Amino acid sequence: MSAGGQPAPVDLLLVDDHEENLVALRAILASPEYRLVSATSGEQALAALLEQDFAVVLLDVVMPKMSGFEVANHMKQLERTRRIPILFLTAVATDVSQIYEAYAIGAVDYLIKPLDVRAVRAKVAVLADLYRQRQEIERQARLLRDAEQREHELRLAEVRVASDERYRKLIEGIDHTVGWSLQPDTLQLSFVSRRLPRILGYTAEQCAAPRFWLDRAHPEDRDVLLACFRRALAERSDQTCDHRSIAADGRVVWFRTSVSVVDQDGRPELHGVSADVTPLKHAERAQHFLAEATTALAAPLEYRETVTTLARVVVPELADLCVIDALEERALTMLAVAGVEPKSALARELGARAPHDPSRPCAVAQASCSGRSVLVADVDDPRWLGEALGAANPDALRDAGAVSGMIVPLHARGRVVAVTTLVSTTPGRRFGGEDLSLADELAARAALVVDNARLFDESRSATRAREELLAVVSHDLRSPLSSVALGAERLRLGPIEDGLLKTVDIIYRAAKQMERLVGDLVDFEQLKLKRLRIERRPHAAASLVLEAVEHHEAIAAEKAVTLEADASLDVDVLCDRARVLQVLSNILGNAIKFTPRGRSVKVAARRVDGAVRFAVADGGPGLSAEQITHVFDRFWQATGSRQTGLGLGLAIAKGIVEAHGGSIGVESEAGEGATFYFMLPIAERAVHAASA
Repeated sequence: MSAGGQPAPVDLLLVDDHEENLVALRAILASPEYRLVSATSGEQALAALLEQDFAVVLLDVVMPKMSGFEVANHMKQLERTRRIPILFLTAVATDVSQIYEAYAIGAVDYLIKPLDVRAVRAKVAVLADLYRQRQEIERQARLLRDAEQREHELRLAEVRVASDERYRKLIEGIDHTVGWSLQPDTLQLSFVSRRLPRILGYTAEQCAAPRFWLDRAHPEDRDVLLACFRRALAERSDQTCDHRSIAADGRVVWFRTSVSVVDQDGRPELHGVSADVTPLKHAERAQHFLAEATTALAAPLEYRETVTTLARVVVPELADLCVIDALEERALTMLAVAGVEPKSALARELGARAPHDPSRPCAVAQASCSGRSVLVADVDDPRWLGEALGAANPDALRDAGAVSGMIVPLHARGRVVAVTTLVSTTPGRRFGGEDLSLADELAARAALVVDNARLFDESRSATRAREELLAVVSHDLRSPLSSVALGAERLRLGPIEDGLLKTVDIIYRAAKQMERLVGDLVDFEQLKLKRLRIERRPHAAASLVLEAVEHHEAIAAEKAVTLEADASLDVDVLCDRARVLQVLSNILGNAIKFTPRGRSVKVAARRVDGAVRFAVADGGPGLSAEQITHVFDRFWQATGSRQTGLGLGLAIAKGIVEAHGGSIGVESEAGEGATFYFMLPIAERAVHAASA
């Protein structure tokens, strides 16, 4: 504690490769409580960490040379830095997998820019306070050791602790720390400072009982404490261990105990200092639990499975019973339940809820609407659980034996996606502010995972529906359209009255156009799903040009447009012949459509390095810079064009070319026509022949 009662300032390390971001962080955290140190790279950050101690590191994820994740990995490998809390900051790396990676490394939190100023300040303040507590505990231990050195090297072997008033005053003046002396043969305390009764709640008479210190140790830690005593006696050296003790009111208190051996009149005596490190242990436990919970929640993708995993993670670490609900269409729906037996009875009671009454909502529905957590430290009504969950028969859940409860909403994308009800059924387990804070922190992390799992389920359902529609379009529409087109073509070729020929021709053209539209839809969906089949084989570039021009001669003739083909290139390209002809057809069809009567369209193939550049140049009005940016977008059509298609032709052409490993583009200026081109790799045989 600094002068004036203010907390001693602690050092914070701010790491970001952009100075403007560091300026913003310094403005957020400007306070007498902090000394801010900045680093503009991962290397500078590691160098600073080796030179001084920091309470918290605020670390940018995306940095050149060394990313924030790499800096964190280095920190976790060094004893000096592995316990320093890390807050990741990013405006770019917001993918769920990157967030999971951050928590797997050991991050305390992952904050998305632009930063919430109050959230950053609150999280840093909590971590800074934990750091101060840890420093204070270590300072107190050092103070005691220094005092021992100053007073005859402060070895308690020279002066009996029970009669040394100076030592007593020193011990009594240290908060959260107990000094004691113990007889090894009887394990009875011969001296204990007044802090022990205050911390554990026992009377001085109880502390004087034989084996008090060992009997009040947690059953799982008695052997640890006894082994520490025995090592100190056997090796005549200082020993340290962490252990739990049970307080008079049933609380579990963590101590860090240092033990030394002192000879008193030729007999050994154990002298110890036990520091209360319960807040530190709770903080470590919370961080460990949150890291494990985040890892567990990252595994499943199914919505129901994710929610069930969340319920199982909570029990028994946070609660004895966990129920997860969602308020959907004015009714509560139970998503998962874990922790109490028989769960089937509980699930049955919650499967048929009482109708939701907005004027008198149950506690869970109220939390879903308000978005605020609720803590009930002491449950004195046996019907509380049933009423809080909105059960149709609240009395049916009184046997669950709720003694304490929390109701915590899960927020994602500005709304409540679920509500978690946590219940303690253990008489000595009462929830408090620390439990609620931990539950809120878990809810903040779980909400993103649960919401993403729900969105994944919705996306998969939408994908299935799209695939079913695609199957209908592909089969149930193509077959009758093909029949109509085939029938119309036969009528056109056979004897027919002049009056009907025009009608049949219209039917034939409409059927063929619809076939093309259906084909475009199918191809586009296959490209989106990355299922378009490409069978690559060597094909002569010249023959592809000539065949594409031949297929469009009739269409060009109707518009009085001349087609010019440059088929002089003698090189093979590695491609799917039908798909490349489809690309040329889409581009060539557009070129003819936009070229005025009497002008020409040129199709050529040229070799460029290890690829062939196919180009179609038209004599149309050209494209503006704005139009060029959208020309390959799906469903886009040039302003003023006759919209006879879906606007998918060029988007499909782009997908096909890229599926070949090639590239596509356009060169144009308004009023100067347009040249569409795409590149395909030369076949290996052609490459070898050229090099030979």
